[in-house]
Amino acid sequence: MYHYTWLEQIPGVVHAFESVGLGGSAASIMHAWLLSFLLIGVALLGRMKLNSVMAAGGDTLYVPDSSLTIRNFWELFVGGLDNLTRSVLEHDNRKPVYFALLSGLFIYILFGNLMGMVPGFAAPTGDFNTNLAMAMVVLVVFNVAGLMANGIGHITHLFGPIWWLAPLIFIVEALGMFLVRPFSLTLRLTGNMFGDHMVFGIMSDLVPPVLPSVFLGLGSFVSFIQALVFTLLSAVYIALATAHDDDHH
Repeated sequence: MYHYTWLEQIPGVVHAFESVGLGGSAASIMHAWLLSFLLIGVALLGRMKLNSVMAAGGDTLYVPDSSLTIRNFWELFVGGLDNLTRSVLEHDNRKPVYFALLSGLFIYILFGNLMGMVPGFAAPTGDFNTNLAMAMVVLVVFNVAGLMANGIGHITHLFGPIWWLAPLIFIVEALGMFLVRPFSLTLRLTGNMFGDHMVFGIMSDLVPPVLPSVFLGLGSFVSFIQALVFTLLSAVYIALATAHDDDHH
């Protein structure tokens, strides 16, 4: 019998997943859906607040709320992620498009990581399949972006400048681009989140609440760092793909 955290309390859910061969992925799938709905709900609330402020007009457009509200929370996130996107993709004029992807990845991964630290919940980012899906989206995006920016040069630069080494260089470069990059993103996030939350779970049973508090802080820091690393690497891959042909050599 698999461990399903709070899913075990819902009659029929565990059996439904096991009947279609997804027993081991039930917790990850359900928590991924739950996280998505929660983030969409919070984002809609933030948008409603922003719309009300914009409708009011005047100085309220430029003056933040006096306390930490949903509006301030999202403005802080959006501002920081926008600066991150602009600093990495400074040469590209499609930054708003990539900003939507990169900010979405960061927010989803961060709160997915933190979800695993809540008693009774599991981190969807601790599952290999969830992280591979995100990495494959990044793979498609940076290759499409590269083709749009450089045309066929996005592919021909993989052969390198030396014609008699072109076949070997192409194999190495293609493996790095289409295999190493997505799997490095996947394995790094999966390994760190699985290990971090496993240690946190073990330590939570020891000397409560002092020792778990230390690992709670450490786990939160690791959750943030891993979300930042995944997002930064994704931005770097897009930047490399959209650089001019001369910049590849």
